[in-house]
Amino acid sequence: MSIDIKNKATMRRRKLLTAAWLPFTGLATAAPPPKEEMIARVEAIPVSIPYKRTFVIARGQVAKGGAAGTYVFVRIETSGGRVGWGETIALPSWSYETVESICAVVRNNLAPIAIGRSPFDHAWFEKQFDSTLAPAVSNGFPFAKGAFLTAALDLAGQISNVPVHRLFGGKLRDTVELSFALSIDTPAEMARAAAESPGIKCFKVKVQGDAALDIERVRAVAAARPDLAIWIDANQSYRPVHLEAFLRGIRDVPGVKCLEQPVRSADLLGMKRAREKMSIPLAVDEGCFSPADVARVAKMEAADLLVLKIAKSGGLWNCCRCAAIADAHGLGLLGSGLTESGVGLTATIHLFSTLELLLPPELNGPRFLADLLVDGLEVRGNVVTVPDGPGLGIRVKEEQIRKLAIRA
Repeated sequence: MSIDIKNKATMRRRKLLTAAWLPFTGLATAAPPPKEEMIARVEAIPVSIPYKRTFVIARGQVAKGGAAGTYVFVRIETSGGRVGWGETIALPSWSYETVESICAVVRNNLAPIAIGRSPFDHAWFEKQFDSTLAPAVSNGFPFAKGAFLTAALDLAGQISNVPVHRLFGGKLRDTVELSFALSIDTPAEMARAAAESPGIKCFKVKVQGDAALDIERVRAVAAARPDLAIWIDANQSYRPVHLEAFLRGIRDVPGVKCLEQPVRSADLLGMKRAREKMSIPLAVDEGCFSPADVARVAKMEAADLLVLKIAKSGGLWNCCRCAAIADAHGLGLLGSGLTESGVGLTATIHLFSTLELLLPPELNGPRFLADLLVDGLEVRGNVVTVPDGPGLGIRVKEEQIRKLAIRA
């Protein structure tokens, strides 16, 4: 009897061991996993969105009240019928991508790679995209890539039934307070615009490389709103040798928190020289598109702060990597955008809700666009509620987008 019991115990152990190792031997006969939804269709839809206010920066007019700006929406549909959305602006005065190049890249280069793949294959997409469209020194076609990858993340969130912010560790806050840009104008007009928005605690004050006039602008805004946090943005309009007069003229202005990108984007030595002469923190924006750029800026000690933008980073994951590298190198984080409508704004809000930013992020869509083209995004003044629905958690006005579509 004892022998039978021993044999039975041995057989039982063998069965358990065999069951444990079968999956690794290729002999397992478990039921196949449920069929996964794959990307079946990719569209690039160029759209003209009306502006309700004029917006001017140092490099020229971004928007004119009553006119329209050019955007590209990326629509991805899965084999299961789900739809994900991404968006980018076409603003060649800020970066080189045009509406024509964005549409061509999405249709001819990204879509053939993506169709038949899972929306969760984010790392694979990035590797293949960079192999097809070489990033050169920095990012290659980041606006087009970022719009596509946002749509893929929207789908991944929908399929997993979680909001996009959960894919990045989850939100730190339920709402995100925004700052807005003060368009370049006369000192009196910029001061008036700041005074008319008492609920906004931080404005990005645009300047344009004329030291005497820019000093007047900053001083006028500070006098009109002594309580205001002032974030100055020169949009590459100064040369290092001319910057000192401007810095001397604003040295005693209360509320000035930082100066963003005063010199040309490629001039990291000029940024380093400017930083050495400044008494306020220096932020890099147009001069830093990729994680490698962040490391380069930090190594050269060419800035104190990094301005994060989804579009220039080539998507949310790359922007998140930029933030991690900046934080590891002791650079403070600021958040910004390029006057995106509701899809781009919502994607940015999801990511920025997971980060510790030093100032309210500057996201200008609600201030300058006549329609954000989404439902379900709660914007009250300059406070946005972080969506908790699956994916981006908004309803895109597809019919309206198609009505605004243009040829490209």
